[in-house]
Amino acid sequence: MHVFLIISGLLLTSVCFYLLITKGPSSTAVGGLAFFGGGSLVFIFQDQWMNWMDKQKEKRIESSNCQIQSAGFYFPKGYPFKQGLLKKQRELPFHKIKEIRINTFPPTAVTDGNEVIFLIGLKREAIEKIAFEQQLKLIEPLDIWSLICDEFLDTEFSEEEKEKSMELLERHGISRAELSQIKKRIRTRMLLRTSVSWEWMYYGQYDVLHELWPLTEKKYWWTMDIALRNG
Repeated sequence: MHVFLIISGLLLTSVCFYLLITKGPSSTAVGGLAFFGGGSLVFIFQDQWMNWMDKQKEKRIESSNCQIQSAGFYFPKGYPFKQGLLKKQRELPFHKIKEIRINTFPPTAVTDGNEVIFLIGLKREAIEKIAFEQQLKLIEPLDIWSLICDEFLDTEFSEEEKEKSMELLERHGISRAELSQIKKRIRTRMLLRTSVSWEWMYYGQYDVLHELWPLTEKKYWWTMDIALRNG
């Protein structure tokens, strides 16, 4: 199909070019030449263009990712959420970190101010290495927001699985009534997100924060309170 469209476009471009030469300039010939010629170039160089776009996207993402420096975690383009500690600074000092959670996505650092900071783009191996060097506590607690958001994934869960999740959340200080209120608050936006992304593996606090636009300090710290429940 791709080759057929390229050949058809080139043939039509040739026809328009022939009309332009033999009949002189006309809106049909010029318009056709621009449309079919441009379309042909798009199809011919589509793969190269997409590869270039992907590489540029990767570079932009990498340049914004969290970096490890001598005194802490550094966000070269600033932290994406401006409602907490990193509102006016780009570095999270190691001495402000109580623990690092490596079972969330992205991995997270919990500060001494009970704030979850997302270590965007960092690999587990790099985090484990710096945690050892800086004597930072690594843990894998219950990912509360992930359990709450499972319902919004493009995945079916059995009634038994849903009940087990609710029991786990209850043991961590979230009653069934509160769980219902939380889900009601975020349901529409999370389902809209899924309708676009078809995400079926994971949603967490990071995803919820992106959907709570406009994000206020009240909403931001509401998600923190829930993320750090421990029963």
